[in-house]
Amino acid sequence: MADSSQQPAANWADTAAALLSKLSGSVELSFTFDQMELQVPNSQNVNAVPATWRLNGSLRIRTRGENPSAALPQATPSSLG
Repeated sequence: MADSSQQPAANWADTAAALLSKLSGSVELSFTFDQMELQVPNSQNVNAVPATWRLNGSLRIRTRGENPSAALPQATPSSLG
């Protein structure tokens, strides 16, 4: 699934957009976290203390159908918020 001709993702939104654009029907990605901490910067104030997100549990991303990515516009970082 890796494509060495593409540029590396600049941030998490680019990574998510690239991943979602590759998914097709009947794909499931499962992630399990055990006491993982993320330091999330404040986009409104770069000098603010980052928020700490603590993750314990699972995250699943599923697609359904024959080719749902063909029916949807390609995900871009700006459309992810």
